[in-house]
Amino acid sequence: MNNTLVAIIVEGNAEQAIVDVLLEHHALIFEREELLQEEVIRTRSASSFSKKYLNKSMNKMVKIYRVLDSKKENFKLSKAYQKKVELPINNLYTTPEIEILFILYHNDYNKYKRSKIKPSLFVKQNYSDLDKVKSYKDAFGFWDSHFSDLIHALKKYRSSNPDNAALYDIINEDTKRRIG
Repeated sequence: MNNTLVAIIVEGNAEQAIVDVLLEHHALIFEREELLQEEVIRTRSASSFSKKYLNKSMNKMVKIYRVLDSKKENFKLSKAYQKKVELPINNLYTTPEIEILFILYHNDYNKYKRSKIKPSLFVKQNYSDLDKVKSYKDAFGFWDSHFSDLIHALKKYRSSNPDNAALYDIINEDTKRRIG
């Protein structure tokens, strides 16, 4: 991707923490140095993203990855900015919420399904050590110290959602081989 910059856009603190953990462990198909401004981006609106990041002269194309839980969220770039972006835009889903990874980590997916509540609430009710799952610091700390478990949870999520692109799709082959 040497002639391309990567924009990885996330919804919230937990998503940002997980992507930062993956970057810290060199587990993605790109490195932090290849990121637009070398950071994970939280600007979710296409218009705001364009004004803040694409409104500059650049000699590289931008490849966009969006980590989100809803297929309903639009990200339509104006024609003026589309020429700076490598299309299509890549949506990586964490449906119903990123906290599903904690549930997969604890092997409680069936218990969660029977509960009929949101993953974030299920996690709060069932795992006392994870009561601030939406906090960047707590999510980063947890997954950083359980890195191989994060890769396994991402793989489980991917295999249970074969029709949706997911974070596991941008894990590099070396990490997949090492951790399985």
